[in-house]
Amino acid sequence: MLLSLLWCRLASADTVGIVGGQHGFQAPPEAAVTVWGREIVILRAPFDDLSPKDRAVASAARLLAIPKGASEYRIEAADAEEGKYQGAWIKVNGIRVLGVLRDDVDMAANESFEQYKANAIAKLKSWLAVREEQTRWPMLLKGTALSVLATVLYGATLIGMAHLARRWFARLGETPSRRRIMLGDVNLRPYLASLEIATVRLSLWGVGLGFGYLWLTFVFDQFPYSQPLAASLRGFLVEQFQKLVQGVVQAMPDLFTVALIFLLTRLVAGVVAAFFRSAESGGVQSLWLEPETARATRRILVVLIWVFALVLAYPYIPGSQTEAFKGVSVFLGLMVSLGSAGMVGQVVGGLVVVYTRAFQTGDYVKVGEHEGVVREIGVLSTKIATPRREEITIPNAVLLAATTINYSRLAKTDGAIVTTTVTIGYDAPWRQVHAMLEMAAERTQGVRAEPKPWVLQKSLSDFYPVYVLLFAIDRPEMRFIVLSELHGQIQDIFNEYGVQIMSPNFELQPDQPVLSPKQTWYASPARRETPPRGARREPGKSQAT
Repeated sequence: MLLSLLWCRLASADTVGIVGGQHGFQAPPEAAVTVWGREIVILRAPFDDLSPKDRAVASAARLLAIPKGASEYRIEAADAEEGKYQGAWIKVNGIRVLGVLRDDVDMAANESFEQYKANAIAKLKSWLAVREEQTRWPMLLKGTALSVLATVLYGATLIGMAHLARRWFARLGETPSRRRIMLGDVNLRPYLASLEIATVRLSLWGVGLGFGYLWLTFVFDQFPYSQPLAASLRGFLVEQFQKLVQGVVQAMPDLFTVALIFLLTRLVAGVVAAFFRSAESGGVQSLWLEPETARATRRILVVLIWVFALVLAYPYIPGSQTEAFKGVSVFLGLMVSLGSAGMVGQVVGGLVVVYTRAFQTGDYVKVGEHEGVVREIGVLSTKIATPRREEITIPNAVLLAATTINYSRLAKTDGAIVTTTVTIGYDAPWRQVHAMLEMAAERTQGVRAEPKPWVLQKSLSDFYPVYVLLFAIDRPEMRFIVLSELHGQIQDIFNEYGVQIMSPNFELQPDQPVLSPKQTWYASPARRETPPRGARREPGKSQAT
């Protein structure tokens, strides 16, 4: 009869087996008789060819087959003996539903067979009462109503959270245009905004799942059939909370150490930063520290201080000794190593530019074929604004290999020297050419009176001498504008004194000078200037701008 029960189907919960006996004998694992998620009794001993698991499956099928709707359930235990097996039958209204053996008793807990049977009967009575409760309409209607109400509240909570999230993201979308957070030449505000959005979304998902967990536990708890599952969910939540609290309490000393390291590091970094900021502004004078290099030195030292603090605090960070934390650390280290291969060259290039003081912000420089005013010297690149209002970004690694001309470095005292070249035929007296070039420089706005413009004869070529006019200006970034006006003045003065501007690579001399008469200087579409170009300035006064 017992073998026939093996064909009955019902899921049962198994527990870990116990190894025992002599000569390496392994006892079959114990099994629990479980119905509706409720444990009735644990079977530990085999019966003939039936293992404890087989017995548990057959017993669970018998329990589920107990007729429903009885006015009363009489449960009793009758001792029985079959061959070498001694035990008892637990009957419900005279029907055998559960067979237990004396060997099923937990000897390690000093439990008697009578206690074992009494516990099984009590749990069986409890389950039968729950099964009857599950069929009562008032309980079903109440559980359904409470479940629907809980579902509505949960849905309203999710909708409210989604609405708050949209408002948060809309407000956050306007923030980056208001304030910038700079790290070197990188604006961190967009990245921090993205991180904040991701954090808010992750937090909302976590809160939503947490409320969903509580909602599911509440709904399961409204029906006797699913109450064991609700109890399991509550137990898991309580267990995790206890572990969290215990972990926080145990980590308090280490967290205190990390906080102390952080505060001390912040104090030291603040003192160092304040000192170098004073050096930047000129408040601190030092032979080894220049204002131009103080900013870069401050950044380097502050970063090194924080890195050193992180190394000190690492062993005290909760979870730093776990394999997961170590794996993440190795992954981050690998990513930094691979990503910093090209970045190191850029950073070193920036440091070389700063510490060699090749140029500084505001200088007018020429780097390779690019020329303009230095707007920013960053950690990874340098930005130059050209006279055409173009912003050029030059990687700092390129600066190490390029030739850099600084027009502003020596122009702060005597001005920047600018040159222009003119080739005039040998038939023009060179003294007259010198005088006219100097006069053109004197009439040009932006040219300094001191040092006085002068002319050099660079070479005596086959067809003409090469004249080089040298003059000084205060603002190197204006040299193209000054040269443009100077070239116009040269043309006017040479026409005024009847000297033609021509490089005579010719076979025959023209019959008459090739000139532009003064009355044609302002021919259409040229317009007469006010004051007219060519007005002399008073001797000894500079019209430099």
